[in-house]
Amino acid sequence: MARTASGCKLERDPRTGIFRIRFTFAGKRWKLSTGRRDPGEAEVEAARLFSAVVSGERLAGKVLPAPAGIPFDEVAAKWLAEIESSVDPRTFELYQQTYVGAHFAPFFDTMDKLTDLACEAYISKRLREVSRATVKKEICALRRFSKWARRRGYLAAMPEIETPGSKVVGTPVTDSRKRQFLIFTADEVTGIVAHLPERVAGPKVPGGFWVKPRIIFLWETALRPATVSKIRAPEDYVKGQRFLAIRSEADKNRWGRELPLSDAARAALDSVCPAEGLIFGDHDCRGPLRKAAEAAGIDARRAAKISEYDLRHSSLTYLGQHTDNLSGLMYLAGHKQPATTARYLRPQKAAAEEVLANVEKHLVEHGTPKREKTKKAGRATAIPRSAISAKPINDNAGNSGPILAPASKSRRATTQSGVPKKLNDSEVVRGGGLEPPWLLTASTSS
Repeated sequence: MARTASGCKLERDPRTGIFRIRFTFAGKRWKLSTGRRDPGEAEVEAARLFSAVVSGERLAGKVLPAPAGIPFDEVAAKWLAEIESSVDPRTFELYQQTYVGAHFAPFFDTMDKLTDLACEAYISKRLREVSRATVKKEICALRRFSKWARRRGYLAAMPEIETPGSKVVGTPVTDSRKRQFLIFTADEVTGIVAHLPERVAGPKVPGGFWVKPRIIFLWETALRPATVSKIRAPEDYVKGQRFLAIRSEADKNRWGRELPLSDAARAALDSVCPAEGLIFGDHDCRGPLRKAAEAAGIDARRAAKISEYDLRHSSLTYLGQHTDNLSGLMYLAGHKQPATTARYLRPQKAAAEEVLANVEKHLVEHGTPKREKTKKAGRATAIPRSAISAKPINDNAGNSGPILAPASKSRRATTQSGVPKKLNDSEVVRGGGLEPPWLLTASTSS
């Protein structure tokens, strides 16, 4: 025969303010949440829970569905308290203040209203206010909360929460945040840096903060401005060190790594590195940057909008134009997906002019390509420009210049066995064209 219950006690959880009941029955210790903050309501719910355990209705490992009308915010508070230690502080604040506090709790009100139709209505409402990307993030958190609540008996059934289709746009938010980033060439950045002051005094920093060394370091490393603001000495860098130790908490993707530094980046750090503490700190450099851009002769439109993040985009674009080492570029940028890095490699007019200049140079040195007759049409046709590689090579005579590859009779270059060839270390892609290995990886990654 089972022993009687003992040690029954109702207490308030100090983290959430929700009452819970503790007691021992049949040799097992029970600690159950009432889901109530009001003492009177908590006593009623505690009596129901106690009765369910003693009568055998509630067994160890089995959760009973909670009665209707439980406030959404009270259950969400329990969920937040449980996940707080497992998520980043910024993520937790987003869940608590924005997702639950501003959107979920006001819309659903009570747990029994978290149903399939209610979720559809919520998604429809939010798409009229924000973009699809924002809604996807919100419903991801809503699914996580729903699974937690279902397992603990707060939901009778798991609601079906469908992600909006890929063609759904939503409503783009119009605010002061920067949506488009400007690209500056290496020569333009050099001119801007030449007009930057070493230090600038501010209302919050009477002694001033470093500007010129910070911008040089940002351009040389292509790091996020937020990461640069968090660099500390001696944890991340000491004078003379050949690399920067990026802590996980200082990186957006939580990617702690050792970042190699160029001589210019090391010189910029060494000139301002203290014995201990933040090296640069978090400061607004837009004012000095825009004055320097105007003094350097940058057009008025771009000079008035330049920011530190533009230099990150510009640096990665510049590096992408001068290397095909995608793995190294991803490491510098702090990206774990090739497709993310590919978005930073912006098409540039200067790069297009360089391609055309290489083609014209080849035509001058080697003459106009001979015209061939096609078998089907029987008319003369010039070798297409796509057959000309702008990649410089050294020929047997020691001359350096682009290759002129004869046009193939078929759409795809093949060996005698019919296997597609690899030309210039490129891969044959759908449609018969050729694509560099690193670009193929970036364009097909999800």
